[in-house]
Amino acid sequence: MGVYGRRVGLKRVDVGVRAVAPTYGKKALTTCVEKGGGPVVVDNNAERLVALMLGFDPGVRSFKAQAFAVDLVEGRLLRTAEQRTEARRRYAKRKGASIYTPDFLAELSGGRALVIEVKLDAFLGDDDDENRFRQATEVLATYGHEFARVVIPSDTRHPLRSNVALLHHAARRPDLQPDAQVVEQADELAAGGAQTLADYVSGLNISANLTPFLIVYGVLSADLVAHRIEGRTPVVAAGGCLDHLALVGRLLG
Repeated sequence: MGVYGRRVGLKRVDVGVRAVAPTYGKKALTTCVEKGGGPVVVDNNAERLVALMLGFDPGVRSFKAQAFAVDLVEGRLLRTAEQRTEARRRYAKRKGASIYTPDFLAELSGGRALVIEVKLDAFLGDDDDENRFRQATEVLATYGHEFARVVIPSDTRHPLRSNVALLHHAARRPDLQPDAQVVEQADELAAGGAQTLADYVSGLNISANLTPFLIVYGVLSADLVAHRIEGRTPVVAAGGCLDHLALVGRLLG
C-alpha cells in the first residue's frame, strides 16, 4: 500500500488543535469567513456550510474550527496539538472513548460559548458517538461551555445548500448594502400587498441578482430553511431585523 504525501501550504491556515486533512488521501476544504479569523479549514461540505452560517449569524461574535479537544478521561480541555498528541499516546491502550474534538467553538452575543458538532441527517451517530457526546457535554459544562449538535440536510437540493452560499457572498459586499430609502420602499410595498421576492424586485425596480442583499442586510425576511431564494419565495419586510439569519439555532438536533 502506498503512503500518501503530506499536503503543503495548510500549516498557515490549520490553526486548530487537530491538523485537518494532513494527507492527500483526505479532503480538506478551505473557505474565508471574517468571524472565523479569515481562512477556515474544515473536513467536509457540511462543516463548511456551518462555517458560512456562523459567519452571517447576527448572534455570533466569532468562531474557531477545532479550537480544542476534550480529554474525556481526566475531564479537561486540550488546547494545543502537543497536549492532544500526548493524551493520545497516554490513552493508546485504553478501551473506549478518551478524546473528542468538536468541530467549532462559537462565541455568542452576551459572552456565551457554544461548542458545535456537525452531523448529516442521514447519520446522526451511533451508540459510541452518543456516549462520547454525553461525556463531552459534562466536561464542557464545567468550563461554562454549551454543547450542541447541528444537523445538516444531506439532500444536495435542500434550500440551505444554495441559500447559504448566496448570503455568504452578499455579506462580504457591504458596499452593496441597501440604503434607508430602499428599506422605506420595501415597507411601502409590504403595505401595498407585496408577498414574494418577485413582488419586491418589481416594486423596487432592481435586478433579481440583488435579492440576497435585501435578505442578508435585513430589508426582507424569509424562511431560509424551507424556501430557496427565488422569485416565488414568500417574504416580509424585515425593517432591519436579522433574526431570520440565525440558521444554526434552527438546525439543532
